[in-house]
Amino acid sequence: MVSAVEQPALNAAEAEALLAIPSVEALVAKTGTFVPDATRAKFIADVLGFSRSRAEIHGYFALGSVFEQRASVRALLTTLSADEAALRTRLLGRLRRYAPVTPTVAMTVHYVAGGLADGFVLDNRPEPDLYVALDKAAGDAVGVEQNLSHELYHSLQKASASRLPAARGFIASITQQPPAHRLLATTLWEGTANLAADARQMPAGGAYMKMWRDRYERQLAPANVAASFAEFGTTFAALHAGTIDFDTASHRGFDGGDNGSPYYFVGMAMAEALIAAHGRAYLDELFTRPPTQFFRDYLVLSRARSMLPQFGAAGEAALLAQPPSW
Repeated sequence: MVSAVEQPALNAAEAEALLAIPSVEALVAKTGTFVPDATRAKFIADVLGFSRSRAEIHGYFALGSVFEQRASVRALLTTLSADEAALRTRLLGRLRRYAPVTPTVAMTVHYVAGGLADGFVLDNRPEPDLYVALDKAAGDAVGVEQNLSHELYHSLQKASASRLPAARGFIASITQQPPAHRLLATTLWEGTANLAADARQMPAGGAYMKMWRDRYERQLAPANVAASFAEFGTTFAALHAGTIDFDTASHRGFDGGDNGSPYYFVGMAMAEALIAAHGRAYLDELFTRPPTQFFRDYLVLSRARSMLPQFGAAGEAALLAQPPSW
């Protein structure tokens, strides 16, 4: 991608050939989950337009970021490659603390440049591969390691769920699931990944790492946690009632802009409380159980321990209305 955006005049065949690269194709597919209009044809048009004018036609694929960060992307590739063995050891050691039961699994990391996501796993594909965008990191290898930790945990979730056909099918069809179940699942998956990859435990790093750490410290302040739980309850009740759609709920909770993705930290606080109450083994079967059951477990615990953050009466009622099944 870096080489492509540097070219002064790509032709259509060269632009289309980029989509034959699995990691580029995956990046385009992921961008399409955020912006349905971000098609393969639009990607080719953007690449061709950028090569001729250094301006994106649609702007979905962050080609300008790739161009601006091309030197830092190349430097990161050199740094990460030189540190690969030690990096693998650190990542595996970090993730073992909260690893669920999984079959033996090989996970492939793809470094990418462009798109809208810092990192991602494609839920509708069977392989547990993960993708991390280096152009977002501005040369900060520690921040990339933090991002890798989070995305690797998503791959562990997926591998663990693969042991049960119903769980595997749910993940593969997540975009077709009822909006309420989709929100609960995303909160579970992002929250447990946030717990496993706690940015506060990482070395200082640079600006990218500081962004992750600051988000944790801000969102996990007790007053902010309480407000996020209450807001989640209000949002979920509205989603259950059909007065808002999934995109509205998702924007409130998972966009990484000014709001700082508060539902990541709702899920994290829930997981932390349930593990403290039930022990580390709580995670072993967590991802083969319906996400609704995770929330029911928390409601039972929070009623017994009133000091825990609460969803509010309307939120609780909407959560209990969800069947504890796939």
